[in-house]
Amino acid sequence: MWRSIFAVILLPSLTAAQTQPVPDAPADTYHPPSQAMPRPPLPAYLAFTFYDGIRRGTEEDAAVQLTLSGVVTTPKSPVSGIVPLKLELQPAEGLTLSAFRYPKTYPQKFSFRAEPVPVAFRPVIHFKVRADRTAALAPHVITGKLTFQPIHFDSTLGPVQQLEVAFPITVVEHNAKVRKSTWPFQHMPVGVLIALILLAPLLIALVLPFYLICAVEGPRNCPD
Repeated sequence: MWRSIFAVILLPSLTAAQTQPVPDAPADTYHPPSQAMPRPPLPAYLAFTFYDGIRRGTEEDAAVQLTLSGVVTTPKSPVSGIVPLKLELQPAEGLTLSAFRYPKTYPQKFSFRAEPVPVAFRPVIHFKVRADRTAALAPHVITGKLTFQPIHFDSTLGPVQQLEVAFPITVVEHNAKVRKSTWPFQHMPVGVLIALILLAPLLIALVLPFYLICAVEGPRNCPD
């Protein structure tokens, strides 16, 4: 009997619990990962100096690199109908520019021309900057322009372009301490170059007799 009484008492409660509305599922809180930020475009050109400053009365290496998707011709290997890469700089007061050196070219085949075209894949122009002994001890800006006609990798010839160039140079005292800058090119120190020049006669004097002996005795007695 007690079981019947408890069943009568608890049945309404169980029924109410089963009939209560189920709470809504939480809203979708998934957020897709943010898209990667696009990389900033490369500058049209890059300017380099071997040191962060140039001492009065000295000469240092400098370079300008054109950044583009394609290749260019150079004055070293001009091609009819294509304007080559050309750097024109106006030196600041107290600074002298010299020894402009354009990049090496390699023959490349393009659909718009039957003959291979000698082009530079890394358009870097090296030159020398000399600071006079009376140059102002301050930051200088060398201005000028880059002229070129790009050849795109899809074998299309682009239009002739010109870029304004601003090249910063800081002149310091002759005995001031300078630090090496970011220089992504091969560079032979002046001391090593002088040593090689001075040692060249000695190396020739040592090697020449060896080859003379080899010529007389034959290749059997001489290593490759």
